[in-house]
Amino acid sequence: MSSTSVEPWQVWWAQFDPQLGREQAGRRPAIVVGTELACQLPNNLVILVPCTHTDRGLPWQPQVTLDDGPGYAMCDQVKALDRRRLRKQHACGSLPAAEREAVAEALRELITVDA
Repeated sequence: MSSTSVEPWQVWWAQFDPQLGREQAGRRPAIVVGTELACQLPNNLVILVPCTHTDRGLPWQPQVTLDDGPGYAMCDQVKALDRRRLRKQHACGSLPAAEREAVAEALRELITVDA
């Protein structure tokens, strides 16, 4: 899987086990949220946001379109995974622009990047 091209905003099936506590677990769709640079780093890690089909009504879990119905990006559970945990690209491909912006806005609400 390390030679597979991974790009920002693609949706992949990823394996999140093993997990601890309230971390998302199992095989599920995940959105690549790392930059193009992050996707090309030699450390073989990919920065992802896991998705769920459960609508918890949380503002930091915006709705996204998956091939099997609506999903919700769990922006409160950003995780770096080894590329070997990526199984295959999700049938929906990449997020449309409006959904990218909704996910980006939720991430900005939760993650501080300014000093």
